[in-house]
Amino acid sequence: MKFKYYFSKDFQTSDNHDIETLKTHYYHARKEVAMEAVVQMAKDFKCKIKSIDEERGEIIFDNVNYNASATITATSYTEMAIDFIVLTFNFFPTAPGKKVIEKFYSVLDKTLQFKGISLYK
Repeated sequence: MKFKYYFSKDFQTSDNHDIETLKTHYYHARKEVAMEAVVQMAKDFKCKIKSIDEERGEIIFDNVNYNASATITATSYTEMAIDFIVLTFNFFPTAPGKKVIEKFYSVLDKTLQFKGISLYK
């Protein structure tokens, strides 16, 4: 991990991210099922759901330690890409956002049918 990430308070996933664990994850699921899984995951992490935009596939939720946004993008009718943006509130940032995103993906990998990482870069 690059030095600049140790002091960052915000992390975001993408297909081309230089950190392997922060690359977009793809799942074999319908959009409604994927959105429901993300909402349930957020509730399991004691997060408060702020907004759900089904048309855009965005879910915004927050916790005492962070704000997060999940974006569910349909690459086909049965394949979804899920990306996260996490902004943490720690006084001494030591890449906590990266750890939060890794926890999110580990839960979703078990909940949804995992297809791959960064499939369409």
